[in-house]
Amino acid sequence: GLIVALGSPAEPTAKEIRRFLKPFLSDRRVVDFHPALWKPILHGMVLPFRPGKVAEPYQNVWLPDGSPLTVHTKAQREHLAAALPEVDVRYAMTYTSPSIAEQLEAMAELDHLTILPLFPQYAVSTVAPIVDQVAAYYQRATAMPNLTIISSWETSPAFIDWHAQQVRETLSATEVDRLVFSYHGVPKRAVHAPDAYAAQCVATTNAIMERAGVDVPFEVTFQSKFGPGEWLSPATITRMAELPADGVRRVALATPGFFADCIE
Repeated sequence: GLIVALGSPAEPTAKEIRRFLKPFLSDRRVVDFHPALWKPILHGMVLPFRPGKVAEPYQNVWLPDGSPLTVHTKAQREHLAAALPEVDVRYAMTYTSPSIAEQLEAMAELDHLTILPLFPQYAVSTVAPIVDQVAAYYQRATAMPNLTIISSWETSPAFIDWHAQQVRETLSATEVDRLVFSYHGVPKRAVHAPDAYAAQCVATTNAIMERAGVDVPFEVTFQSKFGPGEWLSPATITRMAELPADGVRRVALATPGFFADCIE
């Protein structure tokens, strides 16, 4: 089995962040603007300046053993391997090392392979690049296993149960006025299938709240808008600014959109 996360800089430095961002933001699945428009912006504005701006936030979340995403993805692989001792479990990153192609090559002798992108809700900008890379590898490979790609698992019972437990524990320890579920946003352009993605986020939220069995007002918001154009709304940052005027002073935030995440 192969679990796949987005990827992360090797170090919290501008140089390594730039090395990570270049392939990530060059992927047409992530930024779908025409290359003639996007490449000058990417190479003239984003890559020269953004790495330096985000280096400090990376440093603030960096752990002794590396980035949170890398550390937690490795731990998830170890837990999964312990739960499935008969399975060869590995991890890969979409844009950094170990790459998907490297791990598929290392698992070339397997008869059956399951690939699990660590994104519960299917988005074109997260899961599709993984599918693209898997397809590209097997187009040139001499053999292909019996392959399963779990493209979405937004209401998987174990996933929902875990988050429901976090909600119950949080609300039993502190009183809140609102529970906000924040998911990574996507552009509201047809190529990103925003309505289908948003529906999965809502399905996750509703399943967690039903399983948690708590009586507290809740809502769904979207974070991390990048670049021009309209994105899914309401934006988390906007709602956080609006809530005090609505009489909401105590907020609990849930983020069931990534299994392991870093600041990107």
